[in-house]
Amino acid sequence: MTQPNVLWIFSDQHRAAALSCYGDPNIETPHLDRLAAEGMRFTNAYANTPICTPFRASLYTGQYITTHGVTSLHRPLLPKQPILPEIMQAHGYHTSHMGKWHLSGGAAPAHFASPFFRPGWDDWLGWENSNDPMETAYATGTHPLPRRILNGYQTDSLTDHTIAWIKGQPQDRPWFHVVSIEPPHPPNIAPESYMAAYRDRPLTYRPNFAHDHPRRDKFEADMRGYYAQIKNLDDNVGRMIAALEQTGQLDNTIVFYFSDHGDMMGSHGLMGKSRPEQESSNIPLIVRYPAQIPQGVVSDALISSVDLMPTLFGLLGFDQPGVVDGQDLSATLRGEQADGAPEVVLQFENNFWVETPETKFRSLRTPRWLYTCFFVSGPAQLFDMDGDSYQLNNLIESNDYANIRQGLHTQLAERLNSLNDDFFARSARWQTDQKL
Repeated sequence: MTQPNVLWIFSDQHRAAALSCYGDPNIETPHLDRLAAEGMRFTNAYANTPICTPFRASLYTGQYITTHGVTSLHRPLLPKQPILPEIMQAHGYHTSHMGKWHLSGGAAPAHFASPFFRPGWDDWLGWENSNDPMETAYATGTHPLPRRILNGYQTDSLTDHTIAWIKGQPQDRPWFHVVSIEPPHPPNIAPESYMAAYRDRPLTYRPNFAHDHPRRDKFEADMRGYYAQIKNLDDNVGRMIAALEQTGQLDNTIVFYFSDHGDMMGSHGLMGKSRPEQESSNIPLIVRYPAQIPQGVVSDALISSVDLMPTLFGLLGFDQPGVVDGQDLSATLRGEQADGAPEVVLQFENNFWVETPETKFRSLRTPRWLYTCFFVSGPAQLFDMDGDSYQLNNLIESNDYANIRQGLHTQLAERLNSLNDDFFARSARWQTDQKL
C-alpha cells in the first residue's frame, strides 16, 4: 500500500486560543474546526522556543536549541544530520515547500533562501523572511533571480499555488508538502473584506487583557487585524481541504495544522512573542488522518515542537534518526495512550544577534504547573494551570507553595542538565559579575 501523503499547514504567530474550536468567541473558523472534529486537537501544544527561527529549527530536527544551536533569528540552521525533508526523500517522498523558510540566518526581509540552507526539497517556492503579506517577493530556484511576486494577499496566493500543486501530483507517489504562511504575523492586515468585518465588531477580551494600559487602543486595533487574518487563513484552509477531496486524496493525507508561536495581543500588557505565558508559547495543533487517528478527540496531553518530527515518523513507521530530543507521541495520536510528554521545556535566549540578558528564560510545563526562571531575576513565575489558565495569580512568592517551587526547580535543572543546557550556571556567573 502506498504511504500516506503529508500536508503541513503552518502559520506564523497564531496563538492556540484564537480559533473557535478552542473556544474564542471573536472568531469563526469552521474549516479548522472541521479538521479538529475529524481528527485530534491538542490543548497543551507548545513552542519550545516561541520565536520564528529557533522554532523552525526544532521542527525540522526534533532538537532543542541547545542541540541544534539556533538560538535567535540570526542563527542559521547548520545541522549535523539530515533534516526532516531529506529523511522524507530517503523514504521515497516527493517533497515540496511553499512560503516562509527563515532558517538561513536572516531576520531582515529577503526573497531568496540559498539551497545550502534548505536541503531536501524537490519543489521550492519560497523566501527567507518577508513580514509583508501583500505582493510578497519570492524565488523558485537555486538563484535569487528572477525575483517573483505573489499576486495579491500572501495567504490567498500560497493557497492558489498549493491547490495547483496538489492537483498536479501523480497518485502513485507519496508527497510531503509544507505551506508556511506568515499571517497572522504583524503587520496585522488582511484583504479589505476581512478587515471590514472586524472594524466595528464587538470583541470579547481575555481576563488578563490590560484594559488600563496606555497602549490599549493599539492592542485593540492590532487584535482586529489579527482576527481578520485568521478568518482569511481559515477560509484558505477550507480551499486546500476541498482540493484534497476533489482529487480523492483527503483520507490518504495526514493533515497537520500548527503555528510557530503565539502573540500576547495585550494580555498582561504585552505584545508579540518571546514569552513563556500561554498567549505566546501555547500553539494550536490539529492532526487529521482517519486511518490512524480517532475523530473528534480533544487531548490535554503535553506535546511540543521537538515532538512533531518524531511523532510524524511514528505515524509513518519510520525509524528515528540520529540525535532527536523530542518524543514519538504517535501512540497518543492513535488514542492508544492518553499521556503525552511528561513535561515541556521552554528555552529562550535572544531575539536578534545582540546578547540581551533580560530576554533569556527557561520554563518547565508539567500537566499542572508552569514554572519560569529568568536569566536576570531567577525564579519569577509559578502558575497553577489547573485553576489559573489565564495566569492571573503568580504563586512564586507564596510560602504555601515553597515545596512545589523547589521540586519544579530541581526537575527543571535536571532536565536542562540532560540537554547540556548551562542556563543556570551562566545566570549565576552573570549575577556575580553584576555585583563586582
